[in-house]
Amino acid sequence: MQSYKYLIVLLFIPFGLFGQQADKINVKPLLRYEKSFGVNFNSDGWGIGYRMGKAISYKNKKTWDFNFSFIGDSKQERQLWISSQSSAKSFFYGKLMHLYGLQIMRGRQKVIAEKPYWGGVEVRWFYYGGLNLGIGKPIYLYVFDQTINNTITLERYDPAEHMIEDIFGRGPYTKGLSEISLYPGLSFKVGINVEFGPYQEKTKAFEAGVILDTYALPIQIMGLNEPEYVKLRLFLAFRFGGRYNR
Repeated sequence: MQSYKYLIVLLFIPFGLFGQQADKINVKPLLRYEKSFGVNFNSDGWGIGYRMGKAISYKNKKTWDFNFSFIGDSKQERQLWISSQSSAKSFFYGKLMHLYGLQIMRGRQKVIAEKPYWGGVEVRWFYYGGLNLGIGKPIYLYVFDQTINNTITLERYDPAEHMIEDIFGRGPYTKGLSEISLYPGLSFKVGINVEFGPYQEKTKAFEAGVILDTYALPIQIMGLNEPEYVKLRLFLAFRFGGRYNR
């Protein structure tokens, strides 16, 4: 009977060793540093971003988030002066300025559902807050001058003076660069990050969430809108990058 006990022990030793090896395989190395680039599609425009961070643990990470956005308005509609012989460029009637946003934010990512060691999907939630700088460039249009036999002149758009029938087309983009206005403020962002792919060293992820931009000075993109100090935007983003240890 004693011999049977020894035999059973001997039979289960390999399984124990295999389990220990499997545990070693399952343990993922902690890659502390991460860099990634992103393309954002916002409810009022689009943008690009760069992010770099450091892992505190497997499930907690501190990161810097940098974004540059092209911000429009849901009410803007492209117009074109119709003529078979016209060389006029399309324009957005009622749009006062091109608005761009630069955000520099600091925040954290936290893992909700961890990716298995063989790959799959990992889900995180994140939050960021920091500085926001709005950059506004006025829009110039070619308009008909009724006082000089409908001569076409280049003028800064003014909704009080320029009706849609007075506008011939969009002016050159470079016009107005010397009249840029700055709108400082704060930005806050919260959302979900869904990472996929088999390799821990490379990152591919989709993100979705909300951005709140605030301004110390009121912004006005469309002439018929009231000036506003706050803009709330929804966003979707695709990110790609890598992780490493120094």
